[in-house]
Amino acid sequence: MRNIIIIVILLIESLLAQSFGQNKVQYKEFDWSLISSPNFDVYFYGDDTQLAEFTAEVAEEAHEQISKHLRWTLKKRVSIIVYHSHNDFQQTNVIWQYMQEGIGGVTELFKNRVVLPFEGDYKQFRHVIHHELVHALLNDMIYDGTIQSIIAGRVKLQIPLWANEGLAEYLSMNWDTKADMTMRDLSINESMPTVKELESYMAYKGGQSIWRFIAEKYGREKIGEIITAMKMTQNAEKGIERALGMDYEDLTKQWHKYLKKEYWPDVAGRDEIEDIAKRLTDHKKEKNYYNISPSVSPDGSKIAVLSDRSGYFDIYILDAIDGKEIRRLVKGNRSVDFEELKLLQPGISWAPDSKRIVIAAKAGKTDALYLIDVKTKKKEKLIFNLDGIFTAAWSPDGNQLAFIGTKDGASDIYVYDIKAAELTVLTNDIYSDSEPAWNHDGSKLVFVSDRKDDVTGQNASEIILEHDYSQKDLYIIDLVSGNISRLTATDHNEDYPIWAHTETNTLFYVSDANGVWNIYRHNLGTDPVAMTNILTGAFQLSLTEDDDYLVFAGYADMGWDVYSMSHPLEKEAMEVPVTRYVMKQDEVSEDLTDLRRHKRRQWSTGRTTGRDYQGWIFAREYDHYNKPMETPEDVAENFVTDTTDLSENGYVSKAYKTRFTLDLVNGYASFNNVFGAQGMTMFAFSDILGDHQIYFGTEMVIDLKRSDYFFSYAYLTRPTDYYFSLSHIANEYFLGYDVNGYQRRGLLRNFGIMGYLSHPFNRFMRIEGGLSYHYFSFSEWQQVNYYEFQEVNNN
Repeated sequence: MRNIIIIVILLIESLLAQSFGQNKVQYKEFDWSLISSPNFDVYFYGDDTQLAEFTAEVAEEAHEQISKHLRWTLKKRVSIIVYHSHNDFQQTNVIWQYMQEGIGGVTELFKNRVVLPFEGDYKQFRHVIHHELVHALLNDMIYDGTIQSIIAGRVKLQIPLWANEGLAEYLSMNWDTKADMTMRDLSINESMPTVKELESYMAYKGGQSIWRFIAEKYGREKIGEIITAMKMTQNAEKGIERALGMDYEDLTKQWHKYLKKEYWPDVAGRDEIEDIAKRLTDHKKEKNYYNISPSVSPDGSKIAVLSDRSGYFDIYILDAIDGKEIRRLVKGNRSVDFEELKLLQPGISWAPDSKRIVIAAKAGKTDALYLIDVKTKKKEKLIFNLDGIFTAAWSPDGNQLAFIGTKDGASDIYVYDIKAAELTVLTNDIYSDSEPAWNHDGSKLVFVSDRKDDVTGQNASEIILEHDYSQKDLYIIDLVSGNISRLTATDHNEDYPIWAHTETNTLFYVSDANGVWNIYRHNLGTDPVAMTNILTGAFQLSLTEDDDYLVFAGYADMGWDVYSMSHPLEKEAMEVPVTRYVMKQDEVSEDLTDLRRHKRRQWSTGRTTGRDYQGWIFAREYDHYNKPMETPEDVAENFVTDTTDLSENGYVSKAYKTRFTLDLVNGYASFNNVFGAQGMTMFAFSDILGDHQIYFGTEMVIDLKRSDYFFSYAYLTRPTDYYFSLSHIANEYFLGYDVNGYQRRGLLRNFGIMGYLSHPFNRFMRIEGGLSYHYFSFSEWQQVNYYEFQEVNNN
């Protein structure tokens, strides 16, 4: 039994412990509330319910679309925990792993909870909600919404990463120009991966492409048929064979043929990036993936770039002529000041004297701006009372910094006066803003937004769900008057705008017009013209002060590199042909993600007692979809007819109450010919937020003196984590026989109590300590008959 209890204790410690260098820090305490819809409980903090209500509405719409494709509706309610920023998200106790940069959301299997950060972009947030709910419905369908099915051995199916993440991407967005770019590049690659070889990022986009191929060839209804077949066979490849009549090898061949047919016509008449620009980095040679966010110094001598060539995300200074590395300026992911370098929204900007750069980074409990001397590496740290900071831009006079800040579920443009140490918010509304860039004299900023025609922000009080946030345009704000004007009003997306310096009414930006992300030049008062007609995509533009050349990040050969283009103002206009994806888009009458009813539903009021058949599907194999889910009593309380406490959109907000539910039960049983039946069982309980965790274990044959058992409790809501445990370990020993031939046995009992605390200061440092007390007792037992022993001595 000694070995058994050691194993259990190690298991508990592994569940509670944090690996070296990966501390999870609770920088603040959250005051949680929740609202409920028919299928979801949305947990949020703060007084404003708007973000939670947006989450609930999008979740219900997503559930309707996903369930139609999977032929499955939720049997158990799903909890969605929403954080205002990625910094807050990293403090969650729902998942014990550190939520590193790049993780936009997660769905766990103990309680089938979805955990999401809002990072200022409603379009992206909607996509992540939809993506994670695909996982939640798959968990509900395959694993009954709990990891217990896997532990108990009832479910042996492991859905491959390409199928799981690819389906989540496909159902949440169908397809877009960036996915199209990735697969167009892959289709001309010399060695296209097989289905089994799809890993990492390519598992997402490659898997998304496979599901797109299946849906286009066999119809969308095939998606649910395949997942059902996987569940029935308990094997992913056998499920594919049953539903499609082909194994992975045949599926790979068919998929490759589809890619060639889809993309090879797009190749003709387009340039590879190296045909029109000079490559300054080589991700293949460096064996890395990212060389992004290039920023050329105003004097044109150096380029700052974010790269993962070291295995971490670092900032390097390169020679602007040949791209050779001058120095590594910042080591990311390895210190408190630079825990994360904002991979998804980086933004590096130079001071006008070309001596310093400004970057945004996660620094402990908050984000900060850093002003860094590129020669001495000396840095100045600027902290603001914001949830997140992104994409900073240095003004032409060197006195101001413009950047994107998120606060309480909104992203806005802020300007910081370095000399006066004053912070001003320029756009104070609900819309998503990004990528601010100064004009030549610092009197205007161009930026990207989803605000449509609402340039004043007067309609910002409306629920964002009523607003079309699916597409973004360019806007200009006059810093003197504060007025905002709309620059572009297209059906496609524009991004990464910058101003020319010598032709002061000219801008450059990228756009996915006609299906490919190309570079455009736009002289105000005239129509924009395409400067490139490339095969893949260009992003993140930067110009020298004399406009002599432009640098940008480009995607090609399955990776990102930095390129330079000379004399961008002199480039002739290009014709950009329409891609097959855009042409096919015009032919499709209903987008995949719109396979749901777009109407506002008042979950809390106006419900009828009769059955509504409007949403039913009268077709074979959709029986479960039509079954209503039972509503627990505590949730039903939220559906009220008294509208006194309702929000404007029909929700009741309730304070969070700690309630423990079972996470898992695990154990084993055996029979020993000396000691008889043996076994051990462990139970794990926690609340929805994971702030309170209880573990209890005992032998299956319970005897208070001879059994091993333990109890532990973790309290994780505060900056200091507290742990408490009780244990009892009993070991029996054979001591020989007495003169009558009866056995003598010894029983050693160990009573233990332990208190332990851990206080992380940041991701890399913590202090911890604890006290434990153990009491030992030993007793001798004499056999009095075949079945019975009697205690004869106790010490």
